[in-house]
Amino acid sequence: MTTSDTPVLIVGGSLVGLSAAVFLAHHKVPCTVVERHPSTSIHPRAVGYYPRTAELLRTVGVEGAAKEAASGFEKHKTRAGVVSLAGEVLFSKEELEGGDELSDLTPSALLLLPQDRLEPILRARAEKLGADLRFGTELVSFEQADDGVTAVLRDAEGVESTLRAGYLVAADGPRSTVRESLDIAREGRGVLSRHVSIAFGADFGAVLGDRRYSVVHVKNDVVTGILVHDDTLTEGTLIVGYDPEKGESLEDFTDARCAELVSAAIGSDEVEVTVRSRFPWDMAELVAETFVQGRVLIAGDAAHQIPPTGGYGANTGIADAFNLAWKLALVLDGTAGPGLLKTYDEERRPVGVYTARQGSLQLAMRSGTATEEQQAATDDAMTVTMGHAYRSGAFVPETGAARLPLTSDPRTLRGEPGTRAPYVVLEPDGAAPATLDLFGTGFVLMAGQDGGSWAEAAEAAAAEVGVDLAFHRVAAAGRADGAPAGPEDRWAAAYGVRADGAVLVRPDGIVAWRRPDGGPAGDRRAALVAALRRILAR
Repeated sequence: MTTSDTPVLIVGGSLVGLSAAVFLAHHKVPCTVVERHPSTSIHPRAVGYYPRTAELLRTVGVEGAAKEAASGFEKHKTRAGVVSLAGEVLFSKEELEGGDELSDLTPSALLLLPQDRLEPILRARAEKLGADLRFGTELVSFEQADDGVTAVLRDAEGVESTLRAGYLVAADGPRSTVRESLDIAREGRGVLSRHVSIAFGADFGAVLGDRRYSVVHVKNDVVTGILVHDDTLTEGTLIVGYDPEKGESLEDFTDARCAELVSAAIGSDEVEVTVRSRFPWDMAELVAETFVQGRVLIAGDAAHQIPPTGGYGANTGIADAFNLAWKLALVLDGTAGPGLLKTYDEERRPVGVYTARQGSLQLAMRSGTATEEQQAATDDAMTVTMGHAYRSGAFVPETGAARLPLTSDPRTLRGEPGTRAPYVVLEPDGAAPATLDLFGTGFVLMAGQDGGSWAEAAEAAAAEVGVDLAFHRVAAAGRADGAPAGPEDRWAAAYGVRADGAVLVRPDGIVAWRRPDGGPAGDRRAALVAALRRILAR
């Protein structure tokens, strides 16, 4: 049996596993992905990615390719309820577009792209960055020790090998064998219902005309379910439920039965239907009791099952991987202590619990069964995906500051430590068009118009701690009296600091520490060193 080594082994090569590979490779961390299926997903599965997820993809050079692949969906922004595609429309609602109405919040837009078309883009990027992707390879077993994980793998030919890894990332889905082998329990409302997604081919043109839908809720005498069509109007997915307690099972969904359900959802027997695949899944609200156990870290559906009604599952899983990648990178190269990885659980598990609950609330809202209390507790998509405030983890809380709620409208956040660094346009035609373009590799210290001396403090602190720290001063290039507010004013207001203040931002775009009033110039290096050491678990 051959033996090899890798810093990080990722089990599961679907959306979250591939994202983790891209993010790790972006941080120069060699990693190996094992996926038992022969290639990327053949089933559409997840479709929508919120602007925050697009920001993460932007950071690693993937957003552009994803936007190009999704360009055919530009008009697909309406969610509707219909008797059938050819029948009566019960309701219609515009989905979040991520256009001009969000331009003050983010440069990114909602991406509508089926998972089976996004995964190849992620795969190509991961391979280009040097990740080792092994499709047709499964995890047979693993053991972890204080210094790493030893895994036994089996390839498509049945040949077994041993791989030693510093850490194992479990991105192997809701039935995670890694999580179950560690006896990590899950909590929550459990399985709410069971479903089958039917991927099919059909000519939608005749029944849709010039209408376009992102999600269609279909209800008639034959079928009740969710229907999604692609941008070519030749492929779609129908999601229907089944109830084992009523004697229903997966075996009921033969090709003939699936075609019958699809025809009823379309509303025409004249449209030829070709069933491509069936994908069974459970709608559930379940979250693992811990996302970290020793050298094993759990992400995506393996960590949290979120009802898909808000479209939050894939987005939350990708955000897990983004949070984890930079921490693994700094722990592996010795810049950070092992304690930094504990903050992955501290930060992401509360988000998983909250988001799983929001998925259930969205389910109640869309089914028309939500109580007044549930309606009041349901947050909008931007709050769910951008408004997190980590309450413990890799940042320095401000002494005496009021504790933020777990989530807030992101437009109300002002650079508080533990929250997403606000988006501010700096130099539209310059090397750094916006704050978002500064983040993604190492730590960034931003200072205001009068904070030039922070540059020396940053250089000295980086050398003392041994960390990659870039400095950016947000200053006016010279404006006439009475001119509109410049980037330095917008930045100071957005980040809640004075002109001599400074803000430290983590590689994942989360505010790690700030000094709103600048403080004594002679104290700046020491204050920055102390902050970095705390964040890095040193």
